[in-house]
Order: sequence, then structure tokens, then C-alpha cells
Amino acid sequence: MSDESRSTIITMPVESLLPADSPRLAGLNADHVRALAECGAEFEPILVHRGTGRVIDGMHRLRAAILRGEPRIAVRQVDGTAADLFIRAVQANTGHGLPLTLGDRKAAARRILATHPHWSDRAIAAVTGVSPKTVGAVRGRCSSEESPQSNPPAPPVPRVGRDGRVRPADMPERREKARSLLVERPRATLREVAQEAGVSVSTAHRLRQELRSGAAASEAGPRRPGAAAGLAPEDAACPAPLVVAASPRPSGRGSLVPLTSLPAPADATSRGPARIRVRALDVLANDPSIRFTDSGRALLRWLNGQAQGLAAGEELLAAVPPHCARALTEVVSHYAREWERLAAGLQRTDPLNGSWRTAR
Repeated sequence: MSDESRSTIITMPVESLLPADSPRLAGLNADHVRALAECGAEFEPILVHRGTGRVIDGMHRLRAAILRGEPRIAVRQVDGTAADLFIRAVQANTGHGLPLTLGDRKAAARRILATHPHWSDRAIAAVTGVSPKTVGAVRGRCSSEESPQSNPPAPPVPRVGRDGRVRPADMPERREKARSLLVERPRATLREVAQEAGVSVSTAHRLRQELRSGAAASEAGPRRPGAAAGLAPEDAACPAPLVVAASPRPSGRGSLVPLTSLPAPADATSRGPARIRVRALDVLANDPSIRFTDSGRALLRWLNGQAQGLAAGEELLAAVPPHCARALTEVVSHYAREWERLAAGLQRTDPLNGSWRTAR
């Protein structure tokens, strides 16, 4: 359909125009027509189908012009199919003039579902002025009426959203399948899970992050400050959690900064370094000069962000195409060398006289 804002305004004889295919179930409102006729203001141009002369929007203004005895009325001509023109009429009536009733809008949603079943609930809701939940309920009633229980269910039809993008109608089922695959096959790559479940790699990555966050929260439980500093020998076989400070500042003098737990690497070869890292972070988190100073808490938050970045990086690297691996290796190696430079500078720090920058 053409955009009426760019169309030329012309005048047409009022008797040459056909009545609108209106979304109003009760027809025209006589009181509103009289109010328009008596106000004396100049009307905005009405919308008329170019080929047939049928009014798309503006029947109240047309009737008011007739009551005034005006032989012609200003119009904007538009093109389109009957189904598209009805959508244009609903849009116009929900945007200005006498509002449509809830019954009018529900009936309009039902009619648009019949002509545009591929539209999403949100797209139809934006046109009709009802909630997406209401459109979904209308869609469900239409499906149950048109598909008796004895008939096999029809395959879901992809839907077009408000942004024009086509999305599968069974996305909740696809996400649930991807979530099940991530639980059953934790070592599967994101690309494999995405391809088998029919979702994007980014969706698979988000679902894996949600699962890991939920597992970490359920396994962490209440944690006593300083508990990670003394790991028992029997705990050596299990990956220890990474403990860092997350609160921006303590609630009062002497209060403890809440801690958050992140899973340590599950690889057996990394458990030894992971335990050393946890002990070191626990020492930092419980040192008063770190725990109760703004700069110390900022340091702990920064370390926490670095750990989270490493965990997210492993997921993102799994989706990197092979031809980008070499360039990405250069970037990762550069960052690793910078970390080694920082560590070397810290090793030369004089614990009694000055900061690590002076030691460098």
C-alpha cells in the first residue's frame, strides 16, 4: 500500500464515494456525526481506495460533510488489496477520531488472523490496539474452531514480527529442546546444539549461561567468609568456586561484603591452579585493607569481571568460524602477554616500600 502521507490531496464528489468496510460492529455513531457537522472546523482528508472509490477511513467526516451540504470532500487515495485496506482502516481508527470499542478491536484481530495468520501476536496487537495476550487467546479459539480434535494438528506457520523479521511459531518448543540438549550433552558445541534444536547460536549461548548461572546459584548456598582459605584434602577432587566481592561498598563499619561464587574450570589439569587462585582471592576478599576501602572493593569487582569474561569467552570462542581462528589467536595471545607482564611486575613489588609500579 502506498503511504498516504506522501499522496496528493484531491477533492471528490461526496456522492461518488462508496461506504467503508468499517471495523465498527455497530456502524456509524449518529451523535458523533452531528458533533462533527456542527463544529464548523475543516476536516482532515479522508482515505479512499484509488480503484473503487471506497472509503477506508473517514465515514463520520463524510456523513458530516453531507449534513453540511458540501458537494465535495478532500481525500487521499491509497492502493492495496481488500485485506490490507481493512488493516489500514483499523490502524486509522485506533490512532485518531472516535475510538473503537473492545469488541470492535477483538473482532478486527480475529479478521486479521484469518487473512494474515503469519503475523505475530505482537504485530496484530500493534494494529488493533489490544494486548498480545488477547490476540493469542483469539488465535487459540480460531485454531480450535477450525481444527477439530479428529484432524491432525497443522504444522506451525512462521510468523512475521513488528520488525518485519520472520520467526518460527514454535520458538518456545525449540528453546526447550536446546535447553534439554545442553543438559544431556554438556560437551556439545553451541553450533551443534543450535543446529539440532533449530535456534541461533546466540540463543544457545544465552540458554547455556542461564543453566550455568542457575546451577552455580543452587550449589553455592550460604557461604561462610574465609571458608575457601582452608580446603580439606577430600575437597581436592572437586573444582572449587571462585570467590570474589560483588557489593560496591559495605553496609557499615566492620560489616562483611557479600560474596558471589563462580564455577572454577572442570578440567582436571586446571584444578590445582584453580585452588591456588581461590585461596588467593579469598585472602584478598577478607583483607581489611582491601575489603573496607573503595579501591580494594573496586579491585575485587574488577577481578570478578575478569573471571566472568573468561567464562563467557569460552562460550563465544566455540562459535568462531575456523577461518577467523588465527586472527583471534593473535588477539588472545596479546592479552595473555599483557597479563604476564602485570604478574611479573607484581612479583617484583617490595612488600614494605611502595607499590608494584615503583618496583617496575
